Amino acid sequence: MARAGGRAGAAGGTETRPLNCTVVLDVRAFPKFQRDMTSFVYDAGGTQIWPDAALVRGVSSQLVQEGNLHTYVTSEGALGSFPNITRLTASRVQPNRLAPRSAVLTDAVLDAATAAQFRSAGQACRVVYLKVP
Repeated sequence: MARAGGRAGAAGGTETRPLNCTVVLDVRAFPKFQRDMTSFVYDAGGTQIWPDAALVRGVSSQLVQEGNLHTYVTSEGALGSFPNITRLTASRVQPNRLAPRSAVLTDAVLDAATAAQFRSAGQACRVVYLKVP
């Protein structure tokens, strides 16, 4: 849950320029987490916190993927190419809400404190999932 290069204080959460910040979500504790065209991040109450529903309304999931709004890496070393990093750890993973009984786990859930840190990083951050190979 450490921040490295992210904003703090009054500037926290004010970043609105797309991909000018990065939230790294560590999901390595969940080896069944899988890549997907569109992965979502939820708070413990089930509210979608990423991608910001208002910011991506009407944007196709293919464009989200091609636009590099989220990506997956399998090593710490791969994080060096991303700007303005905030590092967080998911509390659990779950299937996509459109397929709640699926064994394919693609979405991350954050506890309340971690969700607050996620929100403070900015509205338009890229999400990088740090997962097991």
